Amino acid sequence: MAEFIYTTLFIINFLLGYNIKKENYLKAFVLLSFTLPFTNFTTPYHTIFQVSVYLLFFVGAIVRIIPKLHYRKFIGQINTKSRNSFIAVFALFILYLPLTIEHALIDVLIDLKPYVYIGLIVLFLNEYSEQIRERINTDFLQKCLQINCIVAVLFYAGMHFFDLHLLLIDDPYYINNELRYTNLASYTIPLLFLGAITSSAKLRIDTAFYMLIPMLLTGNRTIILVCILLAIIYYFTKWNMKAKITAIFISPIIISGCVFALSFLSDNSSLSRFKKLLDTDYLTHAISNRLEPILSSFENYEWWHYIIGNGFGYTYYIPWFEYRTHINNYNSYLDNIYATLYGKFGVLLIVPIAFFVIHLQKYSSKETFRYLLFYFLLIGLTNSFMYQTYLPWFIFIMAITLNTAKQRA
Repeated sequence: MAEFIYTTLFIINFLLGYNIKKENYLKAFVLLSFTLPFTNFTTPYHTIFQVSVYLLFFVGAIVRIIPKLHYRKFIGQINTKSRNSFIAVFALFILYLPLTIEHALIDVLIDLKPYVYIGLIVLFLNEYSEQIRERINTDFLQKCLQINCIVAVLFYAGMHFFDLHLLLIDDPYYINNELRYTNLASYTIPLLFLGAITSSAKLRIDTAFYMLIPMLLTGNRTIILVCILLAIIYYFTKWNMKAKITAIFISPIIISGCVFALSFLSDNSSLSRFKKLLDTDYLTHAISNRLEPILSSFENYEWWHYIIGNGFGYTYYIPWFEYRTHINNYNSYLDNIYATLYGKFGVLLIVPIAFFVIHLQKYSSKETFRYLLFYFLLIGLTNSFMYQTYLPWFIFIMAITLNTAKQRA
C-alpha cells in the first residue's frame, strides 16, 4: 500500500510540474504540499530513498523546458554568486576525493544531496519565478494556512484518541515519545511569519491563529522559541522607549504565566516538551546526548582529521538508534548542523554554510535576510536542516515569501 500511494503521489506531482504553465497547477501543488500529512510517521508513503514526492513537481517543471532550452542563455541567467557557490562545492568535492572514496557510495550521495536539491530549486526558480509572481499571493497563502490548520488538528486528534500514527508505522520511537505532528507547512510557517513581520505588514489575528496552532502541535521547541526571540528583537528595535520599558516590566509576568500553564500539561502532549526545558538535568543530558556521536568519533581521529575532517560520506554512530531495529545505527548527520559539517569538512565547514547563506540571501529581501540568517543559524544548533528532504521547500517558500512581501509593499 505504501509503495502504491508513493507512486501515485510521485506521478501527480510530476504531472503538476510538467503542466505548470496551465492555470491553477502551481496553486494545486502548493495547496497539496501545505495540507497533505507529509510527516514522520507517514514517511514510507511520501519518501523513498530520501526522495520526497513533492520534489517531482520541480523535476516535471524542468523536464518540460529541456527540449527548448538554450543552455548557455539559461545558465547565464543564474546569479553569479550562485554559480560560484556551486563551483566552490564542486572544488570541495574534488579536494576531498581521496577521503571520500573510503566511504560508502550511498553515504556520499546523501552528503551531495543538499547541493543537488538546491541546484534543482535554483533551476526551477530561474525559469518559473514569473509564474510564482503572477499566481501566488497572500490571499491564497492565507487559504493554505487555514486548510493546513484544520488538517493538522484532525490528524493530531486522530493520534491522541485513536493512535493513528501507530496504525501507520510500528517504529518504537513513536510509542516512547510525545505526540507531535509536523508536515511541510510546519517549515513554511516560520518563514512566512518572519517575512510578514519584517516587511512591516500587520499580521492578521486569524492568520496568526492559523500559524500558531499547527506550530504548537509540532512541539518543535527550537523553531518556536527562535521565532519568538526574533520577533521580540525585531519589535524591540522598532518600539519607542516607553514601549520598551513597559515590555521589560511585563515580561516576567508573561514568562511566569507560561511556566504556570505548562505545569498543567499532560506528559504526552506536544507542548509538554517545553516543560522539560525547566529541568536543568534534562537540559544537560539533552545537550551531551546530541554531541555524544561526534565526541565519540574523535577517538578514531588522526591529528589532521581535526583540521580537514573525514570527507563526503562520513557517518556517525548513533547509540540511541539501537532500539529501532529497522534503521541503520550509523547516520550521515546529527541534530546539529555545525557538528555534522565539522566531522566531514573540519575548518572548511564554512564552505557549505556559505553555500547555503548565498542562496538564502538570493531569495530573501534585504529586510528579512538578517532575520532569516539568524533563524537558520540558531535552528542549526538542534537540526541539520541542510540534510532534510524539506530543504528545497525552504528555498521555494523563501522565494514565495519574498514575492508576497513585494506585493504588500
